[in-house]
Amino acid sequence: MYEKTEANYFVHSVAKGLAVLTAFDSNSNLMSLGDLERKTGINKATVRRFALTLADMGYLTVTEDNKFKLNPKVLNLAAHYLESLNLPDIAHPILERISTAIKESTNLAVLDGSEIVYVVRVNAAKRIIGTNLRVGSRLPYYATSLGKALVAWLPLEERKAIWEQASIEAYTEHTITEFGLLETCLQACRKKGYAEGNDELEVGLRSIALPIFNKKGETVAAINISTNSKRTTEEKINDLFLPLLKDGAEEINTLVSMLG
Repeated sequence: MYEKTEANYFVHSVAKGLAVLTAFDSNSNLMSLGDLERKTGINKATVRRFALTLADMGYLTVTEDNKFKLNPKVLNLAAHYLESLNLPDIAHPILERISTAIKESTNLAVLDGSEIVYVVRVNAAKRIIGTNLRVGSRLPYYATSLGKALVAWLPLEERKAIWEQASIEAYTEHTITEFGLLETCLQACRKKGYAEGNDELEVGLRSIALPIFNKKGETVAAINISTNSKRTTEEKINDLFLPLLKDGAEEINTLVSMLG
């Protein structure tokens, strides 16, 4: 519905044109001038001029019975918007939504040599663990779920090269410090479709991570949920966290595939 605004900069003709364009949805995909008048609140004579102008511009199509429907050209608007975004822009609202739902921290990281670099971090309210982490923080890939998700789908030669670059250190008794053991872990990651971190970087720190792929199927980033084993059970991770993270990764992957 078009709403009049009195601001001195406001161009009402632009607003009316957009009102006509956005009047179409899944329940109203084919509309007459009368339908558009009722849907937008704009009188029929005016709505006719805007609808025909949008049709001339290729955004609407006029059917044989003088009804209007969206033309695929409107997808260009969404495409231009997506082209203006980058991966952090895309991921942040999705990770924020997940973090709000489960009250745990969510992150997006990329691989830089043998380290992961945080490029998005959504801190959960009132959580102490991991508060020293921020955008730009670096961690060893082999001791994190994000790192495992980032390298698990790489060719073996690349995985070997990354391991050889790393300064291997045992942060806890659970840290993986042998390449063969890491390879076994990464094989399990590929089989399950996600990576886990359990007490490897810090005792009590647990996380799950999924890879993000580009149009070529190459791993470009990973997202995760981090929590504390004292407050989060295995059942909660599997039944609540994992489905939400999978949905988030699928959404990000879909948007990334639309980028130029």
